[in-house]
Amino acid sequence: MVVSPNMSDTLINSTFTVNSPTLFISSYEEDDDCLPLTSDTTALNPISYERSTNYEHKTIQLNHGLFLNKHKIIPSKQALFIKNGKWDIDSYNEQPLVYTSIDHSSDICIDFPIIEITYKDGIKSKYFRINSNGSEFFAKKLLAGGRLFIKETSSVTQTQIDILKFYLFCTYNSAKYSIEVQSNNLFTLNLLQKMETLNGEEINTHEKLTKWMNNLYLIQKILEEKRPNSYEELFNLIDNLHQMEIIDIISYNNIISTYIVSTSQSEYRKLDDIESCDERMLGIINFKEKLSLKDWIGNTVYDNLISWTIDFHLFQGLITNQNYKTEINKKIVIESIKIPKVNTSNKSCLKLIRPLTKLEVYLVSNNIFSIENISPLPFIKCDIERYEDFSYILVKFECYEILLGEDNVIPTEEFEQAIEKALDSMKPLEDLQHVFDEYGHLFPQRIILGRSLKIILPNSSLSNTFKSANDVDEIVESLDKLNVSYLITQEGESIEKDNITSWIEDSDNNLKVIEFDKIIPLYKILKKEQQVRIEDILDKFKDCQDFRIIMTGITDLKCLDNENIIHYKCIDIETPLEDKNYEVFGSIISENNIRLDNIYVNFGLYDFNGFYAIIGNSEVANINIRKCYVSWMIVGLPSQLSVFSPNNRDFQVNYFKLSTKLQSNRSNYYIRTPFTLSEGYTIFVHEYQSPTNYEPNNIVKLVKWSKNSINFQITNLSHFKLVDDFPMVAANVINIDLNICILFTDYKNLKIDNNEEKERFLIGYILTKENFVECFGNPVVDEETNC
Repeated sequence: MVVSPNMSDTLINSTFTVNSPTLFISSYEEDDDCLPLTSDTTALNPISYERSTNYEHKTIQLNHGLFLNKHKIIPSKQALFIKNGKWDIDSYNEQPLVYTSIDHSSDICIDFPIIEITYKDGIKSKYFRINSNGSEFFAKKLLAGGRLFIKETSSVTQTQIDILKFYLFCTYNSAKYSIEVQSNNLFTLNLLQKMETLNGEEINTHEKLTKWMNNLYLIQKILEEKRPNSYEELFNLIDNLHQMEIIDIISYNNIISTYIVSTSQSEYRKLDDIESCDERMLGIINFKEKLSLKDWIGNTVYDNLISWTIDFHLFQGLITNQNYKTEINKKIVIESIKIPKVNTSNKSCLKLIRPLTKLEVYLVSNNIFSIENISPLPFIKCDIERYEDFSYILVKFECYEILLGEDNVIPTEEFEQAIEKALDSMKPLEDLQHVFDEYGHLFPQRIILGRSLKIILPNSSLSNTFKSANDVDEIVESLDKLNVSYLITQEGESIEKDNITSWIEDSDNNLKVIEFDKIIPLYKILKKEQQVRIEDILDKFKDCQDFRIIMTGITDLKCLDNENIIHYKCIDIETPLEDKNYEVFGSIISENNIRLDNIYVNFGLYDFNGFYAIIGNSEVANINIRKCYVSWMIVGLPSQLSVFSPNNRDFQVNYFKLSTKLQSNRSNYYIRTPFTLSEGYTIFVHEYQSPTNYEPNNIVKLVKWSKNSINFQITNLSHFKLVDDFPMVAANVINIDLNICILFTDYKNLKIDNNEEKERFLIGYILTKENFVECFGNPVVDEETNC
């Protein structure tokens, strides 16, 4: 339940009967007549964290006695004294308390008291009833609040413990003091130790921990503003909060026995002499150490994996800017599914690094030294110009090694969605570049923390027999041989060679990232499917030979005039191209999705923003052109055009040009293909036209095909004005160029980019069994072939 500030009156004035744990623990059974307090180390607990399933809400009555029987609470049946004693309630402003190794285990208990309740009246005998068995106790001071049990700490690493300490520190300070500490929830709680509340609720998410802690300290703030005015309000308040499972009585102090021994018929022993003990803890029989939360956390807040992750942006990719400088991106790109391994180190070394290219200079300048093992780095624009003038002298003092293997991390949902959006865009390479420019280009799987020094020297001053050094004395000796008197820190300060030893001693207090190692491209942390798609995009944009389907579409012809014989339809594309070097293939289809072979169509006037479809009506075709559509497909090189539709990227396309000779006495022509044809391929053919002449000329239709040849029918040759007289045939032979595109699939598999309403995409001729021949029998000349 979430408590809101406007509930203060409800909490104070509530008449609910609330459950108050009265304390008892003993080694006796429930039905024992005598339940003595066994020792001062015996814990008083209304509920054992190991027995959370037996937790019961019982009415809290502060004026009742406390019986202890193992881990079970048995309140006294009668009040020890009347209710109108003087009780005081104060906010608890000390640190939360931590108990380690409780009850001979590795478990930890943390108490978060928020209320201190004190009985202020003196202990007067007239308030107490006589108890003959001495097993009943009364607590003059109680602490109410929340308790967390941290389970099985022996089974986790120190790194996991430190991370949990950090989160508890952040959550406590946020709830108690409204101090926001940057934590970013980099590691989910289910990767850490198991935590439970006193009533057995598991705290396994940041949201649950925050809600639980906020509820506690919101109650404290409410009570500071409005305190109970009477014992009735106080009793009801405690009971109400306990019933709502917000607080429990977690500690009993100033405990005294209610056993009053009769010294005579008229006298009792003075209550001041009654034996008392200082404190009884709920659910804890013994513990190893009692610490404040601050002391338990120690320097963990400033010196652990999570603080390093925040300070050094370990979960954020490395960006390479235009000046060859590495920057940390501002967005977290990974989530941890396993706690990264942290190894301590105490290594010192001196290295000579000779970069050979500007890329290697960039890497070394940004603490990436294993340059010989660097894999190709896509999305980084770098000059590979030779660079052999200078070398780096590097001195490293390592303190910690952090390992972020690919099996330890997953990409954030935001990063994955940004990648998916880029992959599905019309300009995938450009959009992927934008994503990686924002989220990072590189990801280091090994990060070294410590201190480092370096200096750049001309190669002419260095010996070819230089040896690396691995301890401080060797480092100083090597610097002497190199005549190096000082080195430069990462902050740009100079350190004299003789002061290196003292500078090293200060390393632990001034940790820096001194090396990024095991560098991989950032996209390698993505799921395999996205990695494959990215690599496919990279490969196809590098390919400068094979044409691809850039874009497809269907455009209506409603604006055309049926009275015209020739039509010029401007087709605009939504995504502008970067070049005019492309080809368009297409056909005219009816409103019923039937290809109209007797209507001429060709394409030209290519531009960045579109092209024209040139359409010619046949004299024998009685077609309402305004009810027709033109289907089209742009093919070209993605690297030239920058556009590459996601819908048809996997289709293989083969584009080529051939010339043939037209004669007035022939309509069928044979063309040899540069590769073997197969059933199911789709062929598109258009006559190439000069940019100065886009008049309709020839309709080209597929007739037959064989394994390496195509038989076309070319009609509408009247514009050549060829004659049929045999003596004139030779003089009337005209060469024409054909643009041919062969798609290695059925055109029905194509998807349309600009019109999802059309179910089919009728555009080309399919090679089928029906139009296949083993061999063309008639001899042909020139460019014609038999088979």
